[in-house]
Amino acid sequence: MAAVRATVTGATSAVADAGTIICPVCSGSAHGGFGLCFCCATLVRQLRLPLAPVVAIVDYRIGDRVHRRLRGYKDAPVAEARRAHTVWVASLLDAYLADHGAWLRHRFGAGWDVVATVPSSARPAGAPFDAVVARVPRLDERRRSLLVRGPEPTDHLVASRHGFTLAGGAERDWLRRRRVLVVDDSVTTGARAQSAVAALRLAGARVTGVLVVGRVLAPEPG
Repeated sequence: MAAVRATVTGATSAVADAGTIICPVCSGSAHGGFGLCFCCATLVRQLRLPLAPVVAIVDYRIGDRVHRRLRGYKDAPVAEARRAHTVWVASLLDAYLADHGAWLRHRFGAGWDVVATVPSSARPAGAPFDAVVARVPRLDERRRSLLVRGPEPTDHLVASRHGFTLAGGAERDWLRRRRVLVVDDSVTTGARAQSAVAALRLAGARVTGVLVVGRVLAPEPG
């Protein structure tokens, strides 16, 4: 299992020991003088809204063991394999919450009383990550189906305020009194997760942050 990745707190960008500027949203590398990393700066321009802070439990590369688990829980051709991958991902998520729950609340500036998953952008309906959350009691007991896919597409580095919309059973008056944690399996640019955050905020919710299991790293040179 990949090492738990370090994250950086603070309202503005921080400077690592080696002089690298850290994006205050996703903790990725930012360019000097800009504060945000390229991806987060692009999403801010597209959404015209502040972004929610993102915490990823592990970093991974395409094709490694973590990537195979995160793909396998929803795409493995055999049901037993999907179940095994789901159990592994859920166990990692549950252990992280048990060990770092207090730190997460500090990082996000508040706790949460509702958990929302991000709907699939490719499947007909639903959020595949619900199968994982269902095995994590500290999340599942607060999970609500708040979002469905909206009229505008989201894609790699393509975010939209209308990429997602409120589900039919979600009441705006109820949502305005709730603090929401958005959870998903992985993040590359953050476009889908931040589009979900935007939809919830426009509906009146206070989104405290985004928690994902894995963050994709760029391929190693050579």
